[in-house]
Amino acid sequence: MRISAFVILLLIAQSASAVEAKIENLAASAAGGKVSVHFNLANAFARDQTIQALQSGVPTAFTFVVEISRDRPNWFDERLGRSHIEVIATFNSVTREYLMNYRRDRRLVRSETFSDLETLLRRMTTIDEPDLFDIGKRRPYKLRVRAKADLMRGWFLYFIPYEVSTHWQSARVVESEARP
Repeated sequence: MRISAFVILLLIAQSASAVEAKIENLAASAAGGKVSVHFNLANAFARDQTIQALQSGVPTAFTFVVEISRDRPNWFDERLGRSHIEVIATFNSVTREYLMNYRRDRRLVRSETFSDLETLLRRMTTIDEPDLFDIGKRRPYKLRVRAKADLMRGWFLYFIPYEVSTHWQSARVVESEARP
């Protein structure tokens, strides 16, 4: 009994002392029937174990979930679309370079190589998606975008699954000038 209480207190103390990752600067703008989304993931690499794992060659991945919905007061919101963005980085110890793959909805959008760790960390945590959602003739002021990040999955005591995720952040879609 004492050991299990000690383990629980240890886990609570460890989770309380950890810096929590969060979505910051979420912004969405509509132009020409398309919605562009931009945000940052703060404190994703606050734990030294994450950077050590990346530098040892373990693939490090973040999955971002972005949703757009029509805001309906006093009723359920109508979800118009959902997109999954996955950023995966691996270190090649032979070339001393980092490879970052950027996928949107399971499709590879781009691959980039970096020799500088700081540049890689900034690119992994900054999402800038032009024309992510097609809204057609809908009015942007009634739309809301929300985003969250899934950082890692693990197993506690080898049989209890857990997932480290950020909280949802949301922002209203603002209308911007139409592009030529």
